[in-house]
Amino acid sequence: MNTENRSVLTKVKTTLLCLGIGILGMLTVVSCDKDNTSNKQGKLAINAKAKFMDDSAKSSKPAKEVGPNLVISDFLINLKEFELEFDLDYDDDENEQWDDDGFFDYEDEIELEGPFELDLIKGEISFINANIPMGNYEEIEFKIDKSKDVTSDLFGKSILIKGTIENVPFIFWHDFDDEIEIDFEDPKMDIVIVENQTNLTIQFDLTQLLNGVGGVDLSQAADGNEDGIIEISPEDQDGNNAIATQLKEKIKDIIDLLDD
Repeated sequence: MNTENRSVLTKVKTTLLCLGIGILGMLTVVSCDKDNTSNKQGKLAINAKAKFMDDSAKSSKPAKEVGPNLVISDFLINLKEFELEFDLDYDDDENEQWDDDGFFDYEDEIELEGPFELDLIKGEISFINANIPMGNYEEIEFKIDKSKDVTSDLFGKSILIKGTIENVPFIFWHDFDDEIEIDFEDPKMDIVIVENQTNLTIQFDLTQLLNGVGGVDLSQAADGNEDGIIEISPEDQDGNNAIATQLKEKIKDIIDLLDD
């Protein structure tokens, strides 16, 4: 084998060794430097919660009010493929070890694999606890995607919301997949990973989704087939497909990142 081919093979092996794999319950991130050892590690915890009108109510409450005559009893969502992007504008002597020589560096993204099926009616959920390289990161990116768990109510769906509209049961579900990027409202504020634990919360504001200025008006949803349930989905028989599309698009706008 000539020198050039040996060099290519070495780079391929190094890339494979530097892949990070995270799974729920055994979530870890693997990174490599020139000696194939980890950079300084910090701790990251990511939580998720929904915001309701009765936000002060205890999480054990079986249903939540989100607007006049509008109550949510179930809110399930399936998330996967979390990524944190290093802040390329951040300049610090500590980060000189992050280079672009084919090893893990600031041009790479930290990946935390899912899936993470969240039942947000139960209150705030902690679903990621990981050790990742210390530093400043610009944003979090994740994917909303269909559940592959055949035992779950979310199987074949990416989001499922149930409740009542003026005391009539309704079900909204969708099977879309889309990537979401979230950051703090202050553009100058980075996600800072330090040796002590950094806590972040992803908030889904259902008051913005289903109530208030710019929210989707569910009062127009109808029980077209008169079976006693208002069905809102891309495949429903009640004639509410357009509302399902509105909800799908609006969901992307009601997700916020909070620093705990």
